[in-house]
Amino acid sequence: MSADITTIVIEEHQLSETEAWLSLNELCERCGLEPPLLIELVDIGLITPSVVASDQWRFRTTAVPALHQALRLRRELELDWQGVAVAMDLMAQLRELRQQVDSLQRQLGTQQVPGDS
Repeated sequence: MSADITTIVIEEHQLSETEAWLSLNELCERCGLEPPLLIELVDIGLITPSVVASDQWRFRTTAVPALHQALRLRRELELDWQGVAVAMDLMAQLRELRQQVDSLQRQLGTQQVPGDS
């Protein structure tokens, strides 16, 4: 007995606006958070909503993995939420700097082997 399996790849630009954005309550449900805590995380700058109307926030779906990472940092490193925000900001800066280094190395035609200093 054989089963045909079809894989469909959907890129972000193909998602409809309602699928690419989450309300505050939808984001809370996906991350297991209570709305007051999510509002606190917005206040400290951990995540940023896109304000749709004066009383309604929308969040990109990319906020879900970011919040999961924040929850993991808080749990594993026992950081307060401000510490989590600082750690995530530093991690984002590190990723950006690594991308810049990779881009410059490609432009120069050199690739440093990982582990070389």
